[in-house]
Amino acid sequence: MKLDSIPGASNGWANLVDLHSHVLPSVDDGAHDDATALQMLRVAQDDGVVAIAATPHSHRIAPERVDVGVERLNRLAAEAGLTIRVVPGTEVRLAADLVARHRSGNLITLNRTRYLLLEVPLSGPWPRYLPQVVDELHAEGILPILAHAERYDDVQRHPEILLDLIAAGVPIQVNADSLSQRAERGARPAAETLLRHHLVHVIASDAHHPQWRPPRLRAALEVAAEVAGRDYADWIAGNSGAVIRGELLMLPEPRLPILNGLAAMEHV
Repeated sequence: MKLDSIPGASNGWANLVDLHSHVLPSVDDGAHDDATALQMLRVAQDDGVVAIAATPHSHRIAPERVDVGVERLNRLAAEAGLTIRVVPGTEVRLAADLVARHRSGNLITLNRTRYLLLEVPLSGPWPRYLPQVVDELHAEGILPILAHAERYDDVQRHPEILLDLIAAGVPIQVNADSLSQRAERGARPAAETLLRHHLVHVIASDAHHPQWRPPRLRAALEVAAEVAGRDYADWIAGNSGAVIRGELLMLPEPRLPILNGLAAMEHV
């Protein structure tokens, strides 16, 4: 299956693409062996996912091992009778040297497109140098996507902190599991707040296991449709396929004003 032949997700959410997963076995805190990785791929395929990005934490794997691991996993999947396609990527921690790492060939983008899955520290203050790094990456032709935005403490307290990033053209990703009943504390109200105000552009699984944070998207898209409307959920569903095809996402204007999420989270 050629990735450029994957159509945008249609009504009913066929041809789903998952841009964030830790399905590559024996690398990080995701799939710990081949059997687990194949179970994860089967769960994803059963949910309607036709392609999934393997995005191991970049500090846990040498860049040259990513393509080798993805090729091997695709071979194992085909031998197991699966049709889902695994594409390369990494989840990259924010750092001041990302441009230098890109120039040296040490950054693995999503399916080797211009898009880079970028995370910031889950604890501590919001990094002041994030806008500068985004500008530097953009100048290099790299388009960062902010990973699991709803999990950051500062976003949960002040969701409007994302407005400048969105204005700069940075797509915002939230985890599918954060829209489930088992979401970690604060994640679901934050994710719903972001959806309600059109601050979400990608829903991905960030899958680590077939059962714990599994690679499923459909249930989260149903929640997105309830919170932000079916048309917006359909648009989100199609964006991941556009990303792995290297197409430019046009981000909508947020719905303003954004109410602080603290009051809602006090009841979680």
